Amino acid sequence: MSVRLLLALHFHQPVGNFDFVFRDAMRLCYAPILDRFERHPGVRAAFHLSGCLLEWLEEHDRPFLDRVIRLVASGQIEPLGGAFYEPILSIVPRADALDQIERLASYWQRRGGVRPQGAWIAERVWEPALAEVLAEARVRYTILDDQHLRFAGLLDERFSGVFVTERASRAVAFFPSDYELRYLIPFRPLDTVRRHFRELAGPGSDWVLTYGDDAEKFGLWPRTHRWVFEEGWLEGFLSMLEESDGPVRTTSPGAFLDERPQARRVYVPNASYTEMLEWALPAASVGGYLRTRAAALKEAPAEHVRAFVRGSLWDMFLARYPEADHLHKHVLWTSRRARALPADAPGREEAITGVLRAQCNCAYWHGLFGGLYFPHLRHGVYESLLRADALLAEADAGRVRVEVEDLDGDLEEEVVVRSGATQAFFRPSDAGTLVEFDFLPCRFNVANIVSRWRERYHAGEEPTHAHAEGGSVTSPHEQTVAVDLADLEGRHFDRLPLRSLRDFFCAHPPDPVALGAFRSMLLQQGRVDRWETSARGLISEARLGPLAYAREVTMDESGDLRVAWRTAPSGAGAEGWFGTLLCLTLLARQAPDRSVVVVGVDGRERRGAPGDPLEVDGVVRLALEDRAFGFALDIIPAPAARLAACPIETLQRSEDRLETTYQGTVFALCWAVSPPGPPSPASTLRLAFRRLT
Repeated sequence: MSVRLLLALHFHQPVGNFDFVFRDAMRLCYAPILDRFERHPGVRAAFHLSGCLLEWLEEHDRPFLDRVIRLVASGQIEPLGGAFYEPILSIVPRADALDQIERLASYWQRRGGVRPQGAWIAERVWEPALAEVLAEARVRYTILDDQHLRFAGLLDERFSGVFVTERASRAVAFFPSDYELRYLIPFRPLDTVRRHFRELAGPGSDWVLTYGDDAEKFGLWPRTHRWVFEEGWLEGFLSMLEESDGPVRTTSPGAFLDERPQARRVYVPNASYTEMLEWALPAASVGGYLRTRAAALKEAPAEHVRAFVRGSLWDMFLARYPEADHLHKHVLWTSRRARALPADAPGREEAITGVLRAQCNCAYWHGLFGGLYFPHLRHGVYESLLRADALLAEADAGRVRVEVEDLDGDLEEEVVVRSGATQAFFRPSDAGTLVEFDFLPCRFNVANIVSRWRERYHAGEEPTHAHAEGGSVTSPHEQTVAVDLADLEGRHFDRLPLRSLRDFFCAHPPDPVALGAFRSMLLQQGRVDRWETSARGLISEARLGPLAYAREVTMDESGDLRVAWRTAPSGAGAEGWFGTLLCLTLLARQAPDRSVVVVGVDGRERRGAPGDPLEVDGVVRLALEDRAFGFALDIIPAPAARLAACPIETLQRSEDRLETTYQGTVFALCWAVSPPGPPSPASTLRLAFRRLT
């Protein structure tokens, strides 16, 4: 007897990824995989190609798609459906989830003449309610991890065959992807893999195991291209699968389901794969988790420990990273507005497509890969989202709108001030800070920065799950990436999110070094004392150390944002400097088409790179110029202000190494505060976008 293997490969590149990454993935991974499958027609499998990748292929490599479709027509490859733009299905509105699934199913129906039976679930993030959503979308099955079954309390050593779950009597089948195979394929020598299947394929064996995993492991992950292709691993593996008397043979999940096997009923809790739930833990909790897991492994089998010692929920990324949460809630806000339009409203369908693209999950979290920390991925999501917002703004005919809503469901109201060209999102619960600042004509959020959050690996605490053997390639899941103490020297981690218009007071104006650590600066935080909206913005009052002050923010029809402060020093120590932070990005620390221009009271113009440290007195204009995206942001202080600026860089894990990434620049503009006396004249800022040709 041989083991039956249900083989499924997931091909995906996220919205916003660089074009050269798509091309490298094609050259190093996707095309070679297809070459080998074409040479082994006896191997049956399911391929899931995300809609993000399909759109790129339709524009850049239609011959590759034609080859895939020929394999589908031959019956060798079964197309897997799912949500078109790879969202985490459980965190998007039901209408969006059904739309996403239908778009990918319709694509295959139109392009390949077949409607997928199954659906790939991004990152295998499951919630029980998804069973009803999938059933409504006419999905017969999905692929989860065997870990999901352990979280449901099943303690089998291995899981075979097919399972079924339901919600409100709407059923969906699922296949549990095998944990051991995930570390064997393609990382262990073929002899080891063959021996593993041979040990399972004894007399009377009826194992039906599922392997559903990322295609990128076959050539795009570090050191895998040579191992998988040049050294012949995949060729040998597919040859083994074709052996008539071999230990393992393949079929596709849908073909196996057509045999009407008996499904085992189970109710799966909120879950994902083991590593994802560990990454979702707050960094400070990882040490406790690791100690608990180590202690449990001394007393219980590994399968039991995996069932009852688990990490957090995927959703905790939205609590850990306020930047991800804000982006997610902005997407929900835009989705509601777009779907509320009449069905025949101009631009409605294009706006909804922008929303769905912006739901691509990769920019919302961080684990083994850079994810959220990669500015280009966040920008790709924002670009799609702001395309939708720009379409919706056309109906406003240039009017300024002020909207108050608890966008993120934290029992605190946010304020959105928007015109036809500009959007500004404020959080009165966090010092009235400016969280997002968009120039809609260029689809650009200049406040798209992620803070320097402390991660588990900064303290050398990182879970791993297997140990590589000699003669094999090490999976990044098996590696602990060491933190060089020299890399941490001089680095600072943030207590507060890096947001614009966070006001501050200090005895002496900061220089770039002090600014990078916010040293000797009293930063405004928490709720402002009082706030209310006006016809064009919002007015707030707050205290900051020895200062009481009022701040008014307004936007005009052109989209210019104006901020005015009136300070009233009171009490000892009021003499010093009052100012505000602007946390801004042009996505590159240094690039020939991006620059920062500083103009002083003497009219002298100083031009530098976006990430250059700065310390300048008497600034009357600060401009961020971006010829790559075709806009500039002029920042006009009055009276002339003292300016300090420093780049913000994060240190994050990416696959098998640590990377430093430029997130943006913090600009501190401040004015001298007189001793206690009459209120000072207003200090003002004007922030104005303009197009560059």
